[in-house]
Amino acid sequence: MKSCFLIIFLYSYNLKSIFAQTGPGGVGASTNNIIWLDANRGVTLTGTSVTNWADQSGNGFNAVPSSVNARPTFVANSVNSYPSIDFDGTDDQLWITDNAILDLTQWHIFIVVIADLQKNYNAWLVKGNDVQENYEMLSYNDGNVHMPHLYTDATRTGPSSAAGQVTTTEFNIIEYSYNATVGRDVYKNFGSIYTDNENKTPSANNFDLYIGNERNTTGRFINGDLAEVIMFNAPINSAQRIIVNNYLAAKYGRTLTANDLYDEDDVASGNYDHEVAGIGRVDASNIQNNSQGTGIVTILNSVGLDDNEFYIWGHDNAPAVRSGTSLDYPAGEGLQGRFSRIWRGSETGSITSFDIRFNLSGLGPVTASDLRLLIDTDNDGIFSDETVAGGGVVAGATFVAGTTYQFSGVTGLNNNIRFTVGTINIAQTPLPIELLNFEATYKNDEVHTEWQTASEINNHFFTVEKSNDGKSFSAIGVVNGVGNSSTIKKYTFIDKEPFQGISYYRLKQTDFDGNSKYAKIVSINNLEDNKNDIKIYPNPSKGVFYIENLNQEITIFNALGQKILNLKISQNSSKIDLTEQSTGVYFIEYKLNNKIQYKKIVIQR
Repeated sequence: MKSCFLIIFLYSYNLKSIFAQTGPGGVGASTNNIIWLDANRGVTLTGTSVTNWADQSGNGFNAVPSSVNARPTFVANSVNSYPSIDFDGTDDQLWITDNAILDLTQWHIFIVVIADLQKNYNAWLVKGNDVQENYEMLSYNDGNVHMPHLYTDATRTGPSSAAGQVTTTEFNIIEYSYNATVGRDVYKNFGSIYTDNENKTPSANNFDLYIGNERNTTGRFINGDLAEVIMFNAPINSAQRIIVNNYLAAKYGRTLTANDLYDEDDVASGNYDHEVAGIGRVDASNIQNNSQGTGIVTILNSVGLDDNEFYIWGHDNAPAVRSGTSLDYPAGEGLQGRFSRIWRGSETGSITSFDIRFNLSGLGPVTASDLRLLIDTDNDGIFSDETVAGGGVVAGATFVAGTTYQFSGVTGLNNNIRFTVGTINIAQTPLPIELLNFEATYKNDEVHTEWQTASEINNHFFTVEKSNDGKSFSAIGVVNGVGNSSTIKKYTFIDKEPFQGISYYRLKQTDFDGNSKYAKIVSINNLEDNKNDIKIYPNPSKGVFYIENLNQEITIFNALGQKILNLKISQNSSKIDLTEQSTGVYFIEYKLNNKIQYKKIVIQR
């Protein structure tokens, strides 16, 4: 395994803001969350080379390579199914143009890094020249964390933690805060690894912020990966520390040494690792009471949030649209469908109630009175057995603004309880089309784009778009939808003139009312190499399918990431039998051109 650091700087802000905080774990917003680089979002590629790492904070501080040779590499499925950015230790680096906002006198830093090689020196993030650092995080060949900076009185200190904090065998969360009132505090997976009482003011400079190297030095290019870089402007409070650490621990598969409060990310709980956010309170001065994070759920206005009480939630990464294949909703209470996506929360203490909001942007028309909050009150993983009388079907949603709707004074979301959203009128509030997949494959000098929908409401047509850079797309074909459907529908479009080299494709779905949304971008990274890719058919199947063009060991996982089969494929066409497995989505792991690849298969009966 590799070790991984995530770098986060946090700025002071008004905790009583009426606006949801959308920073990491729901801590912070664009006014204080000045930089957020996430390898899972906003990365522009040429092949697998990173040409731009877009700032997710809303402030536009994008990180770009200093030259073509300086481009690091995008690595998919690097950290607990999340990607990272790999720096080669030779010339890879990213720069963020200097701005007064980046000149800090206090900060709070979290790191999650992959060190491929321990060396003197790995300069993870540096603002300034050597001995003129405004702030810096660097590691030596013993894996310590080195934190030098220059002060306004022209003095400089550069302490280091004990060895072994940065490793090549596991991912770790390294946390570093500085303030002239309290000095430095550094933690690993929430446990303290260094502290001092330094009381001087760091000196700002006009140099660019370097990621993966240090300005005007040699031998300091990092040999490793970064998963995120996030910046704010002051030490965060102790409740926010707990929430951000739990967000990182869930996302990157780490266990905290203390305050590991969110356990829905465990395999036994269903791997609710995604878009984790939380509210909580340590005491009256250390509180976080309005959080959204990157997801569509906001929780706010808690009642009875006492000292050392928290509610932290995440989801299972299913599509945030209505399921057309599942009947797991309480039809007896008038429900006609529900989201595929399910959320689950960990409660510490006993919070009386809170408001919960859902941002339903891009999901077509919504009538608030049609919405229902579905709560799995008996915690059996099933919603179809819930009732209004039992508290598992909650009405009373109100329109807030834009595309946001609120359920007020919710009392049933206790520890480990699942929840989702349903509709009692799929014509009026459809929570529309569920796209099962969108894929592109190279066949006979053509690119075949294929997709499937599990359900459709008001679906007019699909547009297939193509790009040679992953940014500027042009329409190349239109395929009519079926309008309304509750069964799986298959679609295909063939690009007879793909670009030489890399072609990017995306799918646009348009409703009869003109609303549209996009599916994920897929690419054929090297058309010649992809001639060697495997073929799987039929897909979907009833459990028996065939694999062609493969001679190696494969592993098959279910949608929870659990390994269900491992076998050697040594024939031109091999039969795989999964008839004993339940219906659903599965993934085949194999290697192509020495890179791990995944193919989705669907079992339906």
